[in-house]
Amino acid sequence: MMSTVGRAAARSADGAVHRAARTAGFVWEHFKFNVASAMEYRWSFISQVSFMVLNDFLLLFFWWLIFGKVQTIDGWTFSDVITMHAVLATSYGLSVSVFGNVNRLARIIAEGQLDYYLLLPRNPLLHALVSRSDLSGLGDVAFGLAAFCLFTPVTPGRLALFVIVSLASCAVYTCFAVIAGSIAFFIGNAQTISLQLLGALITFGGYPGSIFKGLVRAVLYSVIPVGFVVYVPVSLLRSFSVAHFAGLLAFTAAIVWAASGLFGAGLRRYESGNLVSARI
Repeated sequence: MMSTVGRAAARSADGAVHRAARTAGFVWEHFKFNVASAMEYRWSFISQVSFMVLNDFLLLFFWWLIFGKVQTIDGWTFSDVITMHAVLATSYGLSVSVFGNVNRLARIIAEGQLDYYLLLPRNPLLHALVSRSDLSGLGDVAFGLAAFCLFTPVTPGRLALFVIVSLASCAVYTCFAVIAGSIAFFIGNAQTISLQLLGALITFGGYPGSIFKGLVRAVLYSVIPVGFVVYVPVSLLRSFSVAHFAGLLAFTAAIVWAASGLFGAGLRRYESGNLVSARI
């Protein structure tokens, strides 16, 4: 009896691993195709990435001027602020370069463009997200890695932790964008609301978390999850805590579940728009 249960569990685990591998392969193939398409206009691609890196480094120059006058900002040093921007840029860049429609989901739903993905055998949400890439996000990723390695203390373990928390941060940002975009299922054209929510996350994520107190801080760890996109990852990189790391992973799993559930609930009440679009 136990051996039968064990074999069943092993088959289930093998199936889950196989599905995860197929999904990762599906995302990777779309990303490669999007990069290859962008490389048809090579100089445009290179200029987008280069100007994004330059823009991000100019922002660090602004903070360098500030920290030339003060030693810390409510306990945050210049190294902490660099880490903050490195995590935010890396996670955002990964999100928009791999899941390029993540910030356009509300528009896709409102304009009936989701119909195309419903006709395909793959998960419509995943397919909609990866069918486009904003490859300027690769400039953000390059900046994040460069800034972290050049301007903060780096060890192999700390670099590995940076990659892990950035991936978790990317997942939280992507799922929050899906939740914001899924509002369109229920109220119609929600593109403005969606973009404002995402803009608020990016804006608050560019300031030290310690300056926010009380109700604002509570909102930034719940309604707009800046805390789990930026502040908790920075805290882990400042001083690793098993409890904080477990909390980040738990929140990441919870928001993945919430985003999938809300999109699924919206999909059940989805009504096709009048727009008929053909894609080749």
